[in-house]
Amino acid sequence: MADGDLRPADYVGFRDAAAAILGRHSGAGALDAFGFTDVYADGAEDLRPAYAFLEAQGSCCVSTPALGLLALAGLDDDRLATDGRSPLFGAPVGRSSLVAVPGMTPDDGVLVDRRGSGLVAVEDPSAVRRTPPAPVADDYLTVLDLDRAECRVVVPEGEAEALREGIVARTRLGAAAELLGLTDRLLRDAAGYAGQRAQFGRTLSSFQAMQHLLAWAATERHQLTCLFDIAVAGSAAGPVDPELARAVKAMAGRVFHAVAQTAIQVTGAISFTWEHSLNRPHQRGMALDQLAGSSADLVAAIGRQARTEGVVPELFALAAGAADT
Repeated sequence: MADGDLRPADYVGFRDAAAAILGRHSGAGALDAFGFTDVYADGAEDLRPAYAFLEAQGSCCVSTPALGLLALAGLDDDRLATDGRSPLFGAPVGRSSLVAVPGMTPDDGVLVDRRGSGLVAVEDPSAVRRTPPAPVADDYLTVLDLDRAECRVVVPEGEAEALREGIVARTRLGAAAELLGLTDRLLRDAAGYAGQRAQFGRTLSSFQAMQHLLAWAATERHQLTCLFDIAVAGSAAGPVDPELARAVKAMAGRVFHAVAQTAIQVTGAISFTWEHSLNRPHQRGMALDQLAGSSADLVAAIGRQARTEGVVPELFALAAGAADT
């Protein structure tokens, strides 16, 4: 997080404040300390502090329900409440009936989007929780199988249609914020390892080949940061542009994979062990990339749009449009 001079000062201030809190708290306690729910209380539209919180959360690799709450921001409807609590949004995973709920606890309610039915509440999330086939390093995302779930419609399809685009855009941009933070974490840990680990009497960071690897990874990360900052700045003036959110999420996943590959190459076989610090953020980023459309699926969707509509939503044009709003 050494790029404060290159990014919006107020956003960086929110992010650093969140990082300080997340260094001491997790879960609902971290949200309360940051005042996360106040960010979108009473229909507040400027969600930059929420995205900053999620970027810090990724960098610290701490678990909170922030992303699940952000998806439903602005939906000030008593029907969404479950036993008096604000529910968390379960985002789709791939093309299956699975959804993933970020930072979920056994006491949380879950709301999902079922096309044709609308927004529905999962009656007993714990009963349809999918157990991983093997131990995991990170349990941030709780996966539910909707094929086995009993659901209750809380917002019918006719009303949900108008809300769907905003929910997806906020989920994608929020997930991209976390992926950006995780990318920072991987780069920081890999560079730190290279500066300490010695071979042939020299630290790894003194070898030019290692410097090239880390420099290219940092360049990939900077490209993501530029597009992400444009999208977040645009969100302060109104709803998130869905095409821009799609592009940012696609780029975030691709950049994360590229940086993770570099981090593993720099650290070597030790990063495959359960004990190494790279394991948890790597696993979390792989899971977050699948949320609300993987980078591979989103890039394919952009390609289909180019083929069927004859228009390529170039990132520069999208960014310029967001900057003008």
